[in-house]
Amino acid sequence: MKRCFLKIVLCLSCLLLVLSVSAQKKISGRSNPIHFSFGSAKETTADSPQSVQNHYFSGRDFVAIDSLPEAVPVTPYSVAVVIGVEQYDYIPTAPYASRDAQLMARYFKTLFGVEKVLIYTHAEATGFFFDNLLDSEAGDLARLITKGKTDLYVYYSGHGVPSSGGDELYLLPSDVKHRLIEKQGYSLNELFVQLSKYETRSTTLFIDACFSGLGKFSYKENPVNLIRTKGIDIKPIMNQPWVDNPSFQVFMSSSYNQASLVLDEVKAGLFTYFLAAGLQGEADLNQDGNITASEMDHYLQMQVTDWSKRIYEVQTPCFFGNPNRVLLKTK
Repeated sequence: MKRCFLKIVLCLSCLLLVLSVSAQKKISGRSNPIHFSFGSAKETTADSPQSVQNHYFSGRDFVAIDSLPEAVPVTPYSVAVVIGVEQYDYIPTAPYASRDAQLMARYFKTLFGVEKVLIYTHAEATGFFFDNLLDSEAGDLARLITKGKTDLYVYYSGHGVPSSGGDELYLLPSDVKHRLIEKQGYSLNELFVQLSKYETRSTTLFIDACFSGLGKFSYKENPVNLIRTKGIDIKPIMNQPWVDNPSFQVFMSSSYNQASLVLDEVKAGLFTYFLAAGLQGEADLNQDGNITASEMDHYLQMQVTDWSKRIYEVQTPCFFGNPNRVLLKTK
């Protein structure tokens, strides 16, 4: 009789343990992580978030991405456009987007030797900002491009959304309104079209944005469906300039139907953090002094995918372009 009673107690304890673990879902990064805690559900609530670092990242050695070596010589005609839209007027913020942009501006200047670095935050990214900046005929950027000579780099951190039909993806200005997202947003296809018209020596894009509709968010905020719809079948029809132009390449933080997370411990986007770490040499997998697009892609795939699963759910970076092209020389 005593043995039966003990078995019942043990079974109930196991059940409570499972329920306790299941109840520990909270928002961190840009989505909901699972905190493995063996305390009661009352100890950890959505209103009192607990750092993911206590469970996964304690004792980890983070790369000092804010520390950079001496600047390399300037590459003539090179231009970088850096856009970080963190604060939005009518939709939730995109955590760390401004800081990510400031960081990448320094990287372009110091590690790539970019001659002209243009940086824009939410204050400038309003209205027809993207059109006024990127239009290949009348945009501000067009005046800085020298055909056949300019190495162009574009970095964007902020919100992205799909169209209501799921066939288009949009970057968002800071004053975008829910009901006008498809009118005020800037199509990723249009971005590719305009940049391909510049006829640069090379064009490289880095996009740290989520196109699943959830947007970017941290544990301090609740996730919001930016497009206020459910069940969209996201199957974007994309222009592919890299097919005909081997010097056109695109690195994206996640697949179109995934969330793009942040790493609160370093106050940066998860993708941007590992992009920066990779550019500091971590992505030079064969240690030959050249970081190829393939090496960077492989490094991002390994690191971002692994860490994202520990924070919330899988985030898979994407690369489009020539894998053999040298992205950066480190020696």
